[in-house]
Amino acid sequence: MNRILLCTLAAAACLAASRIASAAEAVRIVATDEELEAPQTVRSGMRHVIFENRGKQIHEAMFFKLSAGRSVEEFKKQVSEGIVFPEGSLDYSGPGLLSPGETTELWLPLDPGEYVLISWNHSRKSVRGLTVAGGERVDDTPPKEDAVLLLRDFQFELQGHLKQGTRVIKVQSSGPALHEADLFRLHPGHSASDVQRWYKADLPDPAPATALGGILDSHDTRAVYWLRRRFAPGQYV
Repeated sequence: MNRILLCTLAAAACLAASRIASAAEAVRIVATDEELEAPQTVRSGMRHVIFENRGKQIHEAMFFKLSAGRSVEEFKKQVSEGIVFPEGSLDYSGPGLLSPGETTELWLPLDPGEYVLISWNHSRKSVRGLTVAGGERVDDTPPKEDAVLLLRDFQFELQGHLKQGTRVIKVQSSGPALHEADLFRLHPGHSASDVQRWYKADLPDPAPATALGGILDSHDTRAVYWLRRRFAPGQYV
């Protein structure tokens, strides 16, 4: 699974319900260190997802759509065997790595079908099923973007400027490879190189930066997403 660091932003002044979640209420996902809490059923369409980390460790929440006849238990079995892309499933993106106490918002498309949610860095405990209902499509209107992040093979291009406050990034990929974009605010005394080493070491504690969420990879390399969160002054990667 490719993970590519977002280009550095100069930011001195520069970002569990069981019923069906409707457009009026965003799809809320809460991570604890034991599980991912989410609705059992959500409507299909361009959905507004709010992801909150109430645990003490970093988490993410990736959507996988299961092919017809596949079960959550079969998915779990493959994950337990160390299979990164379980057979009979398609990755549908989701909120990226998020530090404890942080919240991020994401707008992403979800097609009807049976899904699993998973936090890959806690894969043995986090897998849970979720149904995206068919019928009338419900679209949550994304907010107007403040900047556009273009994901191209082996590089990112940020168009526009991010300032302090609540900002929206529109994320577009031109393919053909799968891409992820995780956003971090560096801790004092640390650099982008420290974050790279941290990734290669499989995310050990303590992290050199605060993970602020992002965009996980999707089978649809041309999909468009919107990411919203609050930005404080600082150095970002």
